[in-house]
Amino acid sequence: MTLDYPSILFFLALNNLFIIALFIYQYFYQHKQWGLLLVALGITFQTLSIVLFANRDILTTLPTLRINNFLVICCFALTSYGLISFDGKIRKNLLWIFVAFVFLFYSAILIVEENYTHLNVIRIFSCSFFFGIGAYYLFSNKNKYKFSLLLSGVLLLYAGFQLIRAYDIYQKGESFVFLKNSTFNNWFLIISVLVISAISIGFIMLLKEIDQKTILKKNMIIEQDKRKLEALNLTQNKLFSIIAHDLRSPFNNILSLSELLADKVTTTDKSDSAEFVDLINATAKNTLSLLENLLNWAKSQTGELGFNPKKFNLSNVISEIIELKMSQAKAKNISLSFSITETIEINSDENILGTILRNLISNAIKFTDQGGHIEVVATTKEHEVEISISDDGVGMNRETIRKIFDLSTNVTSRGTANENGSGLGLVLCKEFVKKLDGHLQVESEEGKGSNFKIILPLNSSKQTLVQVA
Repeated sequence: MTLDYPSILFFLALNNLFIIALFIYQYFYQHKQWGLLLVALGITFQTLSIVLFANRDILTTLPTLRINNFLVICCFALTSYGLISFDGKIRKNLLWIFVAFVFLFYSAILIVEENYTHLNVIRIFSCSFFFGIGAYYLFSNKNKYKFSLLLSGVLLLYAGFQLIRAYDIYQKGESFVFLKNSTFNNWFLIISVLVISAISIGFIMLLKEIDQKTILKKNMIIEQDKRKLEALNLTQNKLFSIIAHDLRSPFNNILSLSELLADKVTTTDKSDSAEFVDLINATAKNTLSLLENLLNWAKSQTGELGFNPKKFNLSNVISEIIELKMSQAKAKNISLSFSITETIEINSDENILGTILRNLISNAIKFTDQGGHIEVVATTKEHEVEISISDDGVGMNRETIRKIFDLSTNVTSRGTANENGSGLGLVLCKEFVKKLDGHLQVESEEGKGSNFKIILPLNSSKQTLVQVA
């Protein structure tokens, strides 16, 4: 078989340039592994040695030969060390061995440079040495990547082939000529081209395999964390159920007992008993309201608060809440009125809307002075209903309006009768109005009161969700 060696070397140089470009692209856009740059540098040195060899008749012979030999040995060392650094680890002990043997092999070449046979044997043996070490470390890697094993096999076979070639050159002695057609030389060039291509493709595939295993491990960790979170959510849901069941009943009992006790205390009683009973009753009401808000907020955040729309009379719901809040308003001598222009039938979640109205009316009472006035108005417009809760209380500035619906700001203010608050009620109202497919508007001015407007669709477009107990 006859080969055109100059054409083969030219093809090898072009192939190397493509591989160098590929490795640089992989480094900057795919895998930020410095081993890629080492392999690219090693192949660059090989390409330069091919160019120097092709121009050996033009350049000065001895310096060109020395540079060429140094580039070839560095090519073997850099390529091999780059391959075994695929996992990003710097093997310092091995690095010193590589550096030491680069200078050892090159020094040996300088000593025997006049003996062409010995020079070629040393250069080829350096290839076997470095690639042999690379094959061993790729094979012995504890992760046992399949492409590292494949690369190890390719390097080992090529190192063995180079040893056989070195032995063949040594046997031929002075009769060996590199650019001479022979079966062995032909196979050497063909195998070299294949090995360089296989190493390049194998290295990139090895990095992809590492990425896939890393992603798989991360997915396993995510799945484990997901299961832990699900277990925590189940525990949390059970806790909420216990709180909802076991705390509501005692508070309701306290409220009932305190109201009965308050009824028995006559207006002529000048002792502190009446004041204490009223204080117990007010504290129990505030605490129960806070508990209800916390439970509703928790349910809304965990998705447990179902949406169960049904058609109901809006005026009846508002009237019930007004009646419920009337005693709280009378305690501050606040007039609480409700007006409705027509009978309004609305298709929405009655429980959620009731929670919104209770919080907004309680908030209005809290920030209205003694003798103040609160008015609740409901009107319809096209396919919407607007419920307005207005007061002539202390009002708010723009900055306060911006903060009251943000839980992170934790805006809490004492009422006109020094009432406490958690700051959660209005945040809850905003969330719940969104759940009803509506929106909440606020108009307020300091010293002139506030007006909270709930705008809801008369017929909710949302589908019914299952209520979680």
